[in-house]
Amino acid sequence: MYKANKLNLKLSAISLAVVSLFSASAARADDEEVRALTQPQSTVQVEMIGVDQNSAKFGEYNGLYGHPSGAYPNAALNIRGGGAYTNNEQGNTSRWSVTGDNLGLTSRSANVSIADQGSWNFGVNFDQLQHNTSNSYQTPYNGALGQGTWVLPSNLQGAQTTTPSNANLRNDLQNMNISNTRYNSTVSGTAIIDRNSNITFEYNNLTQSGAKLGAFSSAPSGGTGSSNQVISILPMPTTSQTDTVSLGYSWKDDNKYFGASYFGSFFQNGYNSVSIMPYQTAGTTANGMQTLSTAPNNAFNQLNLNGGYDFSNKTKMTANLSMGQNTQNQGFNGTYDSFMVAGTLPAASMNGLVNTTHADIKLVDQSVKDLALTAAAKYDNRENLSQSNIYGQHPIGGTGETVYLPNTPMSLKQLNLLLSADYRITQAQRINLTASNDNINRSCNQYGGTGSLPITNWSSSNYGVNTSATTSAFNNSSSCVSATSSNENRLIGTYKIKATEDVNVKVSAGYANRKTSWDQSAIVAMPYSTGATYYPTQPMGYNSGNQLGFYPFFEASRKQFIGKASTDWQASDNLSFTLGGKYTNDIYPDSTYGVQNGNSWSLNLDSSYKYAEAGTIVGYATQQNQSRNNNQLYGYYSGITAQANPANGTPYAWQNTLKTTSTTVGLGFKQGDLVGGKITLYGDATMSFSTSQYNTNVPYVTSSTATCTNPTSGPTCGIVPGIVNNLGVIKLGGVYQLDKNSKIGLAYWYQHLYSNDYYYNGYTSGMNPSSVVPTNQSSPSYSVNVISANYTYTFD
Repeated sequence: MYKANKLNLKLSAISLAVVSLFSASAARADDEEVRALTQPQSTVQVEMIGVDQNSAKFGEYNGLYGHPSGAYPNAALNIRGGGAYTNNEQGNTSRWSVTGDNLGLTSRSANVSIADQGSWNFGVNFDQLQHNTSNSYQTPYNGALGQGTWVLPSNLQGAQTTTPSNANLRNDLQNMNISNTRYNSTVSGTAIIDRNSNITFEYNNLTQSGAKLGAFSSAPSGGTGSSNQVISILPMPTTSQTDTVSLGYSWKDDNKYFGASYFGSFFQNGYNSVSIMPYQTAGTTANGMQTLSTAPNNAFNQLNLNGGYDFSNKTKMTANLSMGQNTQNQGFNGTYDSFMVAGTLPAASMNGLVNTTHADIKLVDQSVKDLALTAAAKYDNRENLSQSNIYGQHPIGGTGETVYLPNTPMSLKQLNLLLSADYRITQAQRINLTASNDNINRSCNQYGGTGSLPITNWSSSNYGVNTSATTSAFNNSSSCVSATSSNENRLIGTYKIKATEDVNVKVSAGYANRKTSWDQSAIVAMPYSTGATYYPTQPMGYNSGNQLGFYPFFEASRKQFIGKASTDWQASDNLSFTLGGKYTNDIYPDSTYGVQNGNSWSLNLDSSYKYAEAGTIVGYATQQNQSRNNNQLYGYYSGITAQANPANGTPYAWQNTLKTTSTTVGLGFKQGDLVGGKITLYGDATMSFSTSQYNTNVPYVTSSTATCTNPTSGPTCGIVPGIVNNLGVIKLGGVYQLDKNSKIGLAYWYQHLYSNDYYYNGYTSGMNPSSVVPTNQSSPSYSVNVISANYTYTFD
């Protein structure tokens, strides 16, 4: 009995030890699980990226452009902490975080924030993005990127040609990488006054530097006509700063809320003008440096109110109101070239003033079982009170011709009304019907000023509308507007059904009808030649500067048909499919010329298959097609003789069709839990093929020698080469978990773009028109290989 008792005692001790061991392990596991849920993990990552080609197009936005060695050190971090994670039970509610992404690239971002939950929060954010335009651009001009002066070298000053035979031009072309960078800094915070109200503020500084390409047209004196015009493509500075500030107060209780805020935006341009030496053609006289204005400084201030009220838990209303004012009053002094200005300026500055008002209200009611009703109204008023004056200017082509044009301070009022009903037919079926009306009115508060016109031969013979010698004809509210108003009604219906437990279907169809009213006698700020002087005239056969029957498609009357459908199918627990499509058809019934009709359709299919517990494959395919048909006036003829006066001839038009197709297919995978859960592999392959093609038909007069088969006229007929962009992308990578806190990653990225656009022919020396200084820009094709390696450390 003694031995037996001794044995039992020993077994009990061992049992207790084993139980204690397992209990401790379980407690530690529980603690780790709780800690993982309540305490965020922090990470720090360092990376080295290698790129074998310095392509501006490939690195357009991703930051992988500009390092001559092709090596990019990079880093990222996400560090979080605070007593709210570790001492929450003791009432600590403080939290903080420091994050950063792509810290070694020009697409970097960083954020620092701190908060006391329920009391306040404060944050500082910074992000940078560089847009790379071209690394194949060349220019003979001397100047610095982002600066405001461009001067021709001494050996190109004087009469020149733009052809390859000009050895000076050919030898003076120099490479210049064109880019501009945005630096965005934000300081924001919130102070919670009590459980119902708080105050928020935000200050943002947006600084831009670098340049964007812009065209400068020069016409030195001594000649007339467009043959003396020379186009130079030059880097226009984007040195500017925009400061925005907002301050808001909000209050809410159980069934209502209210908010008031102020927003201000203030833009300052580092350059108010750019000085350029014109490229001089033979037979002309140089005019020295010419001045091109840049975007002027301006300011915008806005007050906002918003609120909502719950009449019951089934009936709710929200509303917003805002009033803003935009001002621009930078002086003209020093921002224009006297060579381009005819006579005396009518004012010292534009004196720009635009007042904006916005109001909207929305009411939702679900009092009827299974039925949700929505009514909404939105009103916008953009009242342009800028002073309108008539400005005289010498057009491109010489000083012998003059254009007298008023600036056009157009105002716009828009009212949108919407009614929507959503009804649940059964547990598996729903239907929605939405009707809306959009009404737009355009006008000018005043037009052309109130003084006498700066010309003496202003009469009905060359003006066609007014016989007065003053600007009184401009002073009516609609004189500057051709599309005075438009009204669009839209109806959209949607049907949803859960056909089976695994299949969901959604179908919608819509119709919209926009009708536009036109003022054919409107005096628009577009010149029409009546001889040696240009006027905003309205001769017979013209609709406020356009040929009768032509209406811009974005304003023209339009009928639109829309259809969409999608299906989700969960074929099994591991396999799913989504199929969707969309079709639109636009018809412009009142447009004799311009866009006649257009349609687009798209189909997309994607699927996901989970072939293992930690393994997934995804596939996707998309097809998009667009077509647009254009009809334009070619001329008037009587027999085979072209006539300048529409009354003496019959109009005939040329047709143009643009078709765009785009196909995208891709396959991706992710496999984890390899080699004992230490390795994860992933990959993605995508191919995209896009082509845009124009087809033009000119119905030349039958008895004329001008035909589509005639070498002198044929190039205006038929199909031009397609504008092609084919893209292929392959990404492969893997992550190896060294231990609990450390892992390394390797990735390979190959991207190929084949681009062919005859647009660039006009920039290429030898193919450029005689009036364009070549830049030798090329269509941005590339093949780039990227290899990266990173190390990530994770800690609590």
